[in-house]
Amino acid sequence: MMVNFKKLFQLVTHPIVTTKKYEKIILLSHMRSRSSVLSHVLGSNSEISGYYEQHQRHADPLFDIKVKANLLLDNNLSSQHRYLYDKVLHGRFDPKNLQGYKVIVLIRKPNSALKSIMSMGNLTKSLWGKDPYRAFAYYCQRLQSIIDIIEKNNIDVCFVEADDLVEKTDHVLNEISTFLELDSPLSSHYRSFDKTGEAIYGDPSDNIKSGSIVKTENNTAAVVSDELLAVAQHYYDRCQQLCIKN
Repeated sequence: MMVNFKKLFQLVTHPIVTTKKYEKIILLSHMRSRSSVLSHVLGSNSEISGYYEQHQRHADPLFDIKVKANLLLDNNLSSQHRYLYDKVLHGRFDPKNLQGYKVIVLIRKPNSALKSIMSMGNLTKSLWGKDPYRAFAYYCQRLQSIIDIIEKNNIDVCFVEADDLVEKTDHVLNEISTFLELDSPLSSHYRSFDKTGEAIYGDPSDNIKSGSIVKTENNTAAVVSDELLAVAQHYYDRCQQLCIKN
């Protein structure tokens, strides 16, 4: 195993942060769900450290220390923070157990989500832009993995519908603030960070650089068949109903 000496140096030179037991927030979501803008809103709060997808397995016993090293390297973690934050968009990174987490579930209706995945695929010149079935399969599998992990854990979750985030912003942010028991409520305005706009960490479009939650136009060029949308809607409905019930 290769040792990243820059990260090791950060951990050694910040012993209070390295040994502190932080509370944890996890956002369970899928690609193109507006998770980047919500992550930036959360990461801009003085009690929360983290604003991007860590790409670390939560089941790894060293997860906390790896995330601390990443955030210290970003100059984005101090002993004053209360929470460590991560968003997870792929099942391989999901925790096996949600005990000890504040869990937010963010999903987007399939018609706009699938078209947005394909649109971003065209922008990044990846395979996502060429095959509606690829976007469909990912979306359904991801929602099923969220359903599975919620069903296995008897805990409260904060459910957010992606459209509500941009159409009922104040209400949604107040609900999340209450759920997280924040001393200072979340704001619709957010900071830009070092990794803002980098594709591997979140939304690579210019929209994320606006500094505030804004409603963007849904993509209309991508075509997804009614048959695929009907199946995807079934997964959406199941996930929504489960989260609201919990």
